[in-house]
Amino acid sequence: MASGNERKKIDSAKELILKNSGLFRCPVCEQELGLSRSNSLHCSRGHNYDLAKQGYVNLLLKQEKGGYDKQLFAARKVIGDSGFFDPMRKAISKLIWEVGKGEEWAAARILDAGCGEGSHLAWIWQDLKAKKKGFTDILGVGIDLSKEGIRLAAKEYQELIWCVADLTKLPLQDRQFDIVLNILSPANYGEFKRVLKDHGILIKILPAPNYLIELREILFKGTDKELYENDGVKRLFANSFQLIKDQQIHYQVFLKEENLEHLIKMTPLTWNADQEKIAAIIHSGLKSITVAFDLLLGKKMA
Repeated sequence: MASGNERKKIDSAKELILKNSGLFRCPVCEQELGLSRSNSLHCSRGHNYDLAKQGYVNLLLKQEKGGYDKQLFAARKVIGDSGFFDPMRKAISKLIWEVGKGEEWAAARILDAGCGEGSHLAWIWQDLKAKKKGFTDILGVGIDLSKEGIRLAAKEYQELIWCVADLTKLPLQDRQFDIVLNILSPANYGEFKRVLKDHGILIKILPAPNYLIELREILFKGTDKELYENDGVKRLFANSFQLIKDQQIHYQVFLKEENLEHLIKMTPLTWNADQEKIAAIIHSGLKSITVAFDLLLGKKMA
């Protein structure tokens, strides 16, 4: 039997889904999904997807396994709570607010495609709601392939919709969103176009060449991985969406010793790294690290 807190999470998720009926479609047959009295989403052809007690829905047909485990997402949340990503999040929120004024978005729907543990979307959603003018009614939807990430998101942030799903086949109806966010995550531009409204925008965040350069210099010194370039990613974006803005976000973050260890757990740069290299980072005396992103803003091509 679900506890009172779990029941509250399910009820909160149900309320949001009912308020935004027509949002989801079945990943099997692409029919509209509706909410049943038994706490499940169902389509007219009999496919059912239960709401988890934590307050999210799993619309992934086959559970994938990868490097994104519970420890990684827990470490990412600690790093996020420390303010590590705040300048990047502020840049996104500011841009949405500026574009939204022009579009007169009193209400807006935001999809975070590849949301991880949900902290980026939750921060941006809250920041937009706190502005005195502009967004009065914002729906935030976070989707990720990792059930561990979505479970943590649903546990922490109950005022948004969370869903386990595949970005290559989003379980969402056409033209539902004003904004799609794609933050440090793989992209599927065909699906992003499909779920965006005609006036909608895509904001993609990707690492700039000197992102975490201090870690790269230790992990990959003398190899072709020491230097990183994102030109190919930018070209693919520009071939898929009309590029409106290419903004650089660059800053230094001062690190506490315990946060360095969380950063090591968080970043895929350290995956498959030998323990000697990990130890070298921990004992390097690293006090600050370079954080550098490129923000791409795009609109659907005419």
